[in-house]
Amino acid sequence: MVRCPLHPVLANKHVTPPPPPPLGVYDYGLSDTYTIGDGPASPLWLDGWLQWNEEMWGLTAERVCYCPQNKEVPKLEGVLYINNKGQVEMPPRNPYLPFIFTTSGTNRPERVYNQYLELMGYFSDDLKRRGIRGQIALPVGFLDARPFQWKGFITDMRYTFMQKLPLEKNQMANQIKNKINKSIKSGYSIVRSCDWDSIVECLETRGNDKGFSHHTDAAALSRCAELLGNDSFLGYIGYDSNGKPVAGGLRLMVKEGIVIAWSQGAITEHLKNGINQLIYDYVLNDVYNMGAKIFDWAGANIPPVALAKSAWGPSLVPYITIQEKNMRYAVRTILSVTKSLFKKAV
Repeated sequence: MVRCPLHPVLANKHVTPPPPPPLGVYDYGLSDTYTIGDGPASPLWLDGWLQWNEEMWGLTAERVCYCPQNKEVPKLEGVLYINNKGQVEMPPRNPYLPFIFTTSGTNRPERVYNQYLELMGYFSDDLKRRGIRGQIALPVGFLDARPFQWKGFITDMRYTFMQKLPLEKNQMANQIKNKINKSIKSGYSIVRSCDWDSIVECLETRGNDKGFSHHTDAAALSRCAELLGNDSFLGYIGYDSNGKPVAGGLRLMVKEGIVIAWSQGAITEHLKNGINQLIYDYVLNDVYNMGAKIFDWAGANIPPVALAKSAWGPSLVPYITIQEKNMRYAVRTILSVTKSLFKKAV
C-alpha cells in the first residue's frame, strides 16, 4: 500500500463529483451521480471545514489516500482527524468522516468488489496502527464492514435519511402540509440569516429543554461562516408574527452535491404552530435553488425524531461505525449491560 496523489479538487470551493463507476454489489441505490461514499460532493471535504474542526477541537486534519503500489487507481481517499496521542478521533458535530472510493474503471462487478476489499484492508491496517479514540463513522455508501471486523474492530450500523432534491410535495405526509399552512396563517416567516446570536439562542433554548448542548457559540458559528463562505455555511431564522426569532437552523452545503442538516431548534411553545415544518420547507427549496442535489437529514436513530423526519418522504439509508475492542469499549459495555439490568430489576 502507498499513499497516492489526492483528488485534484479537494478544496474549499464548489466541485462537481466524478462520474460513477459500475458498482455492482456496492450500488446502494440512492443516487446515480455519486460513487461510493459522498466524496467531493460533501461539505465535509472542504478545507474551511477541516480548519474549523482543527481550531474548535484541537485535532489535526489529515487527508489520506490508499491505493496499490505504483497505481493511481483504484483508490480510497478520505480525511482523518488525529488527536495529540496520534489516534484517529471523530470531532464533535461531525456526522461522518468523508471518504470516497474510486474504482479502476472496470465494468466487472467482481473486480469492484476485490478492489474495495483491498483498499479497505489498507485503511483498516492504518486504523490499527494509529488506534481509534471512541467511535468513527463512514459516510452513506460504505456498507461492507467486514474488512474492519476481520481486523478485530467492532462495527455497528446506524441510519440517516437522504432526500433527493427538488422536494416532491406529493411524498410529504398530510400533517407536514397542514403544519406548514398553520404556520403561514399564524404569521411566521423564514429568512436566510447570519444573525448567529439569534440562531444560537434558539438552538440552545431547545437544547436546554431536551438536556443537551450544541457546543457552538455565536463566535464559533461566525468563524465557521468566515472559513466556509456564505454558499457553504447557511443560517436560517424563523420569526413569529411580532418579528421575534423563535427558530434557528444551520446547514452545510456544496453546490451540485450534498446538504447536511447540521442543527435545528425552535422555542418549545412555537413548535405546535408548525415553525419547524415551515423552516424545513423553506430550507429544502432554498438549497435546491442554490444547486444542491441531496439533503442529508443527519440521523434517524432517535425514534420520535426519526418519525418526524420520515414524514417528509426521504429514503432511509444505513452507514457504518467503527471502534476498537479495547478497555474503554469493555468498560462502556459493562456499564450499559449493568444499566439495562438495573432498569429491568426496577
